[in-house]
Amino acid sequence: MPIDLKNRIPEPFYSHIQTIYERVTRAGFECFLVGGSVRDLVMGKIPHEYDFTTNAKPEEVKKLFPLVVETGIKHGTLTIVIDKIHYEITTYRIDKDYIDGRRPNSIEFGNSLSEDLRRRDFTMNALALDPKKGEIIDEHQGLLDIQNKLIRTIGDPLQRFGEDGLRPIRALRFASSLGFEIEASTRIAIQKTKQITEKISVERFFDEITKSLRGKKPSIMLEHLVEEDIFSLFLKDSRFNDTIQKDAVSYLDQISKENLGFQMAVFFFILSPGVGSKVLEEWLRKLKTSGQTIKDCLLFFQFIQISQKFAGEENPTDLVFTFKKQILSPLKKHFGAETAYQKVDESFWKDMEMFFGDKTSLLRSIWLDRPPLLLTDLCISGNTLTQRFPDLPKTKYGILLNQLLDLVLDDPTKNEIQILLNHSAEILDNL
Repeated sequence: MPIDLKNRIPEPFYSHIQTIYERVTRAGFECFLVGGSVRDLVMGKIPHEYDFTTNAKPEEVKKLFPLVVETGIKHGTLTIVIDKIHYEITTYRIDKDYIDGRRPNSIEFGNSLSEDLRRRDFTMNALALDPKKGEIIDEHQGLLDIQNKLIRTIGDPLQRFGEDGLRPIRALRFASSLGFEIEASTRIAIQKTKQITEKISVERFFDEITKSLRGKKPSIMLEHLVEEDIFSLFLKDSRFNDTIQKDAVSYLDQISKENLGFQMAVFFFILSPGVGSKVLEEWLRKLKTSGQTIKDCLLFFQFIQISQKFAGEENPTDLVFTFKKQILSPLKKHFGAETAYQKVDESFWKDMEMFFGDKTSLLRSIWLDRPPLLLTDLCISGNTLTQRFPDLPKTKYGILLNQLLDLVLDDPTKNEIQILLNHSAEILDNL
């Protein structure tokens, strides 16, 4: 049954799709929607992007549209830009032999849609759709596999995974994001072609992880990666099979999608809850994670580890100082004293609640009271101390200020100049 595209695709996408189709077909060429957008439409979802395939060569497509970007012209791919929205269009292709386990040795433009669909990875991604009629072209039982929620390669999975080492990782990610099962022979092929998977760049591997984190059930991706022992291909010193925190796996599906660093902290806490910050940072750098994500991940991972220490603590009043020093002070410093209270929102506290439980309300209430948490919050400065204690060695000022901060963390009412000066004298007597 044809898909009613007008009622399924929102504007301006529907109009843009019709414009692209009409311009290409009026010029005498074929034009179809293809890949993930068709799969999503079949599943009743609204696609985030729309890709086309055509028998028109790239130079012929360029003549049909006023704004075209040569995003992948050597592979036959152009990007048509309409109202600042991007649509990829690729000429029918026939991939030749794969040599490096990632890209075909050469690419030849094909003459038919069938040739182009045959080269794709999974049956569910080998669907094409006529944008005018809404009719689906399914030459590899993709519709049946979608109905059965099954991920299956087109043709022999050993051959398909042997061609491109990223395909097994994509299979795991699709299982995670779509909630599909991986067909038995396809699953076996993941293990048998690991030497090919090992050839893909670590950036592509990490990109699949981050895509899964944006999906509905990233926990499935994590479990598959552990079961198939894929991490050891990219993190040579890791063996997560014995360390995985199974009780925390569901947290990965519950955490908000806004902060990748927090997601990565939960991800690695599940994999290795006792890992040290130095090793975790090494892993993140090997995965080519951005500097900001590494900083975020290390901070939130530290918070999660702290939460485990106080899981059985029954007297929350004894935790106020600890929470200020070990959590709220680093949190404020991390996000910047001037902007921290804007950046730490309700979703953050909701995520923290997974680990701190009912103690989260204590953390949140302390934070919202905006107590002094940093050296810059003290009403006394290094200059004041220099004037008052001119003979004090410079190396001692930092020690003094940090002890004054501990004093104020414990009792914010002592954050007054005279009180701090008096305590400074007492502290110096003991230094």
